[in-house]
Amino acid sequence: MKRREFITASAAVAVGLSMLSNESFAKPAGRQQPNILFIICDQLAAHALSCYGGPVRTPNIDRLADEGVRFTQATCVTPFCSPTRASIITGRYPHAHGIVLNCAPKRQEGIHPHDITTEKILSDAGYITHHYGKWHLQGDKLPYYPDMFRPGFEYVQKMQPVFNKVRKRDSSTYMNWYKWPLPVEIEPRFQKAVDALGDRWKGRSLAEFITKMGKLKLPLSQCYDVQIADLTCKKLNALRFGSKPFMITCSFNWPHDPNVVPSPYYEMFDPDEIELPANHAREERFEKDWSREIIRSLGERGMREFLRIYYGMVKLIDDQVGRVLSALEKTAGMDDTVVVFTADHGDMMGGHDMVWKSNHSFYEEVVRVPLIIRYPKKFKPQVSGIATDSTDLMPTLLELTGKSIPPVVQGQSLVPFLTGQKDNSQARQFTFSERLRGQSERPARSPAGYERFVYDSR
Repeated sequence: MKRREFITASAAVAVGLSMLSNESFAKPAGRQQPNILFIICDQLAAHALSCYGGPVRTPNIDRLADEGVRFTQATCVTPFCSPTRASIITGRYPHAHGIVLNCAPKRQEGIHPHDITTEKILSDAGYITHHYGKWHLQGDKLPYYPDMFRPGFEYVQKMQPVFNKVRKRDSSTYMNWYKWPLPVEIEPRFQKAVDALGDRWKGRSLAEFITKMGKLKLPLSQCYDVQIADLTCKKLNALRFGSKPFMITCSFNWPHDPNVVPSPYYEMFDPDEIELPANHAREERFEKDWSREIIRSLGERGMREFLRIYYGMVKLIDDQVGRVLSALEKTAGMDDTVVVFTADHGDMMGGHDMVWKSNHSFYEEVVRVPLIIRYPKKFKPQVSGIATDSTDLMPTLLELTGKSIPPVVQGQSLVPFLTGQKDNSQARQFTFSERLRGQSERPARSPAGYERFVYDSR
């Protein structure tokens, strides 16, 4: 069964929209078209960042929060990568756009060239559009992304000489993270906890991603997220004299696994000094989930090593955000650019004695996400408690660029609430998150069941 069969009626409307002329989405006369810099992280919990009261000092992200709008009630539509990412660019919930699993060949279709996305609309209207970093939406080659830099394709090709050398080493010295053989140095006390497992995790497909957590033995310049920032900075510099507006997506993989981080970030956080989460409340129904199994088996030492690496990855990301913002400033277009910073979902980060997102809960740790929008020409610096989720980003960006919002979009534009045109009481008072499961005999696109959860922002 195709993804489109799952959403036949609504997809028919979307396909009809894709056949409309560019004039259907043309900007109204006299409306200025800002640039857009869209920065997204994978699995970044809002409560890790210092601007959200978290333990990791993130001055560059904090700067965006100080100069823009920081949302305190932003949630993802599902604590899962591909479905939420599809919602961000289509403005629709997973049950509507049909991407309910992480995209992979023979498992879940992704975004197609004819799908109505933010970037397709802007590209058709004359915007220059680029995407660097994690995509996670499979699909065909998209004409509005001419030079993608995806983790499993372009990065792997670029790093092949390095990876080939790593593969010649003893397998105990590197983590085999999908197509990335990553040389690691494992902290002795954590290694002792791993050794105590014996054969407990034998045959588990994800076990190596945890048992080989540690210090990444690669130079910073070879790290994927650093290269994403390199490409973003380079493109910003190339576009500084251009006459056309642009939208650049800078999509970092960290702090999602692989749970490794290079020096000096690995050494920045002493695991013995890390304050562990106070929330140890557990529910029986999640006891067998992988997020819980990791901590149940590796104990406090496992949690401390995980958090040390997670915090280091967040700090590395903040430094890359600083590099990108510096490049944007040099274009003299900082205030002419809508800068968005967000994540697809969070991480348990030790809460409820769990890490990762690999559980079936809707705990705040995995559902609440950071969201910051900086655009001083429209928005005063503020902290907003408006209820917002992943579907709101597309209509918000379209309104800011003067484009019509397709009628199939389910999210709301945040612009009138942030400018004072509408009172916050007129906005929805809750956000919506759901989990949908594909049938094993029809793994591509049909939900066999679903669980939904409503977040009340009051």
